[in-house]
Amino acid sequence: MSENEHLKREFTDEERRRLVDYFNLLIEIDQREKARYAKLKDFPKGFAMDGEGRECGLCFRPVYDIAGWFDKWGFKCSNCQDAVNKRKIPGSLCSDYRHEKSIPDTMLASKLNISVRTIRKQIHEGKIIGRRIPNGPYMILRKDNPNLQR
Repeated sequence: MSENEHLKREFTDEERRRLVDYFNLLIEIDQREKARYAKLKDFPKGFAMDGEGRECGLCFRPVYDIAGWFDKWGFKCSNCQDAVNKRKIPGSLCSDYRHEKSIPDTMLASKLNISVRTIRKQIHEGKIIGRRIPNGPYMILRKDNPNLQR
């Protein structure tokens, strides 16, 4: 008998049904996402869409009551879309879910267990490179990405 032999068991009918429901939900979400990207062929600069509780791909704030914007970089709140349009923040940061290019100051403060004020002070002193989203957080940029430097 192998070490994992005792971990094998039969699924119950309820567990099977829940697994099927879960995969049906994943398929539905994938189809909606593909439809959004297909719609970009008709609207190459993007289109407005309801937030419905989605998270902005840039500042990671939830968007409920107001319309957001969807383009080749994904979904953004209207505030972040305005910052991208005015070239304050590169659009490529919007799909950086793993924070390989940047991270919001609020999220960095949470991960490091320090205050946002400390991070913003470092930005003002030039020790950390950050770009401000108007009415939003600073985006802390990675030093090893020369395309994102000032």
